[in-house]
Amino acid sequence: MNVREARDSEYQLIYEQGYREWAKGRSLEEYIKENQKEEANGKRFVMVNDQNQILASLMMLQFRQNLFGIGSIVVDSSSRKKGLGKKLIEECLKKYPDAAYILYSEIDPAYYAQFGFQVLPKEFQQSSKGICMICANDELCKRVLKEPIPGYF
Repeated sequence: MNVREARDSEYQLIYEQGYREWAKGRSLEEYIKENQKEEANGKRFVMVNDQNQILASLMMLQFRQNLFGIGSIVVDSSSRKKGLGKKLIEECLKKYPDAAYILYSEIDPAYYAQFGFQVLPKEFQQSSKGICMICANDELCKRVLKEPIPGYF
């Protein structure tokens, strides 16, 4: 298994995998258009097997020098329950070890706690779509929270 930045030629497949999970009443074209907005501020990372097939992907957005967002995490349905999502997240968190990371969890926040994410206090929760969580050391967390937290992404 290898984690790397997604190639332009892989984006259609990544969008289709994400769409199967998060269509939310949108057409595929609408889903793609909304997701492409994120790419101005971030990069998509993929986990591939030895045949270079995409097994999992996520989006990493850079909001500030020391603040990144992680979103659009998807594991191909045929590759679930093998720890691939966990490995992808772990590898991506290593890319900027001194940074803070936020995400909006639509699943049980306990899953992300294994990576060091903590649910932000109620006053920082701004979305009904997901629970905002942060992964950062205490000092960095305090600095990050002095500025506005990006909304749901």
